[in-house]
Amino acid sequence: MNHLDQPKKAILIVSYGSSSFSTDNNFDMTLQKQLELAFHDYAVYPAIISHAQDKDSTVFPFLFKVLEQLHNNKITTLYILPTFLLPGHSFLKMQQTLADYQHLFHEIHICTPLLATKECYESITSSLATLYPIHHNDEVIVFFGHGSSHSSSTYYNELEAYFHYNHHINYFVLTLDFLSDIEDFITTLHERGIKYIRLVPLLMLAGYHVFHDMAGKHQESLYSVLTTADFKVDCVLSGLGNEPLIQQLFIEQLQALITCHR
Repeated sequence: MNHLDQPKKAILIVSYGSSSFSTDNNFDMTLQKQLELAFHDYAVYPAIISHAQDKDSTVFPFLFKVLEQLHNNKITTLYILPTFLLPGHSFLKMQQTLADYQHLFHEIHICTPLLATKECYESITSSLATLYPIHHNDEVIVFFGHGSSHSSSTYYNELEAYFHYNHHINYFVLTLDFLSDIEDFITTLHERGIKYIRLVPLLMLAGYHVFHDMAGKHQESLYSVLTTADFKVDCVLSGLGNEPLIQQLFIEQLQALITCHR
């Protein structure tokens, strides 16, 4: 087979949606540059999932539009890198869109989300503990996730359990759903003599949920509830996607997928 006969391959970075880009987050653009350096034989494209409320996107094109473009560009093989933490509703939406366009390509291979398998927990917890170390016994790190009505939301609980099983007992995972039932958590921390709490987004991008639900100054935010409970609370206001260690997890995940299908 000569060079002209080689199948043309592309990598798609698929993110949640246009509303995720309301703040100065450049995670996808940074990841795109990293992938272009690591996989220089592949074209790399960003795309977002379109939702019912989305009319247009001024940042990245919708996935279905990118798929049409790639087909027109004679791309035959796709490697999909979703930046979702969970295999939830957005992941299913992505899979459905890819299935609708499957007939246009020879092969489509999809990476699983970072929290989709228990085998991922070791690398994720190690990276998170390195990024956000515990400095004192009376301090805890609380990772704040979105939560989901999808059954995959159980992965949040499993991630916290993995932290504790591996002796990281000062790391916790909370979600939006948990905010209405937080009194037991507060009681547990008081009983342990915890005084300091650092809130860290368990989200790729820092948007509304970070600045309003987690760190907002209104009385119902997680920051305000914990401060009212007499904890000293600090907030990290940057998404996980901006951290090179997390970006490296995506690169390694994609490398494993490509190697598997060579």
